[in-house]
Amino acid sequence: MGERLWLGVAGLFAFLGALRGAYRFGSRANRAGRLVDLFLLAAWGSQTLFLYLRGRTIGHCPITNLLETIAFLGWALLLMYLLVGSAYRLSVLGFCTAPVVALLNFAALIAPIDRAKPLPKLGWPLEVHGTVLLLAYGALGIGAVAGLLYLFEDRTLKSRRVAGWFYTFPALGDLLVVQRRLLHLGFILLTAGLLVGVLLSERGSWDWVKLFWSLGVWLLYLVLACARGVLGWSQRRVAQGMVWGFLFVMLTFWLINSWSRAHQFRM
Repeated sequence: MGERLWLGVAGLFAFLGALRGAYRFGSRANRAGRLVDLFLLAAWGSQTLFLYLRGRTIGHCPITNLLETIAFLGWALLLMYLLVGSAYRLSVLGFCTAPVVALLNFAALIAPIDRAKPLPKLGWPLEVHGTVLLLAYGALGIGAVAGLLYLFEDRTLKSRRVAGWFYTFPALGDLLVVQRRLLHLGFILLTAGLLVGVLLSERGSWDWVKLFWSLGVWLLYLVLACARGVLGWSQRRVAQGMVWGFLFVMLTFWLINSWSRAHQFRM
């Protein structure tokens, strides 16, 4: 119960960050953006403490059931924002990330999904495999949020119906830089995580369900990373691809793991 409390505290800080961001847009207060980052930093710290305590309790990386995986994904989303978004002072990106993390945390605490499941005895490489893949999904998630902001701003500018609160949004150029860096970072993390998974799978039978799904996600990342320079996509199309790509990963992740023999989450 003590460790789950910290997950709730993280969700509360994320919720406060969302409220503060909403206040900023309503009042156009510049200082409110800094407070959003502080709330999200506190949320990340509390989420980190939950993962540390849970890992110490179960004796390995906490990625073995739905609650732990959702908490780790929320942690990855916060980390990617703090590393990339906050560096460009894109507090509006944090404002959009905050309610997602709060919703994930509160849903995980309410739903009866906290069932312990021991990891196979494959050692630390298995933990690295799961951790790096979740970080890659977190990078895609923050990139998708940045993509949504880009699409919204682009449509607003083309409509020529610009309200006063619109000027609190980040420049389109900054959003493009964030999307590009997150795509490259996520692609590197995903490739590394899959390579570790391939090395692990050599010790047993191939898990074809998860293998084909993971290859599909890798190809999706590759297409998005090469879309501008190689395929000649417009930035609007890349942003749409990031949004739909992240939705695809989130909607199919749990289904694939329920079908997979080696990645099942027991409820």
